Amino acid sequence: MEILGIIPVRKNSRGIPLKNIQKIDGLSLVEHTIRTAKKSTKISRLILSTDSNEVAKIAKKLKVEVPFLRPKKYSKNNSPTSDVILHALDYLKRKESYEPDIITILQVTSPLRQSSSIDKAIRLLVNSDASSILGVSQMKQNPFIAFTLGSNKFLKPHMKNFQKFFQRQKFPKFYYPSGSIYTFWKKTLEDHGNIYGPKIKPLIVSKEEGIDIDDVLDLFISENVLKNWNNYKKNFLKKGVKL
Repeated sequence: MEILGIIPVRKNSRGIPLKNIQKIDGLSLVEHTIRTAKKSTKISRLILSTDSNEVAKIAKKLKVEVPFLRPKKYSKNNSPTSDVILHALDYLKRKESYEPDIITILQVTSPLRQSSSIDKAIRLLVNSDASSILGVSQMKQNPFIAFTLGSNKFLKPHMKNFQKFFQRQKFPKFYYPSGSIYTFWKKTLEDHGNIYGPKIKPLIVSKEEGIDIDDVLDLFISENVLKNWNNYKKNFLKKGVKL
């Protein structure tokens, strides 16, 4: 079974200038994802799709394929992920007659993702009737107690009966896409026009793996987790605290 890993990296970012090559703990976000992806025991082939010459150089230095520079029309702020993937698949099919069975998308904004989670997602897809596997984390801020800001500038409860959910134990569990892992059959994309399909199975990842870098604070948090979290966690485990 042919499993293709795609690392999509865009040159421009609205939140942080040159976000994808910003460094945490001495390595750029691109390098963190490449190193993790290369440790996967399931990915057959790994490529990087980018419109940036600088990012392409980083990838090639780490011996990752960059078969093309992505055209501008697939590198805009509003370019759908599915278009980026379809472009890569079309290129590989035309140039090499290469077609994978499974595709896994690894965004560089999740630098704490583990290679074991990549492999777990692929195994889960293969051993189930799922159309896709989505890396998710449990939401801490529950939408049942969320408020919106009304036109009168007063807070308006999202749920009319929100007061009953102020006990955490009564919360229904919600999950959000962490951005860390998207794994799906090529057939899912062909049949449904998206990477999800009708049967999405979750791969629930830890809070640290679920960190998605969107702003400078996220960079700061990620760097501190990388440097300090394992030792900090060990100290609490010694005290018998369940994490």
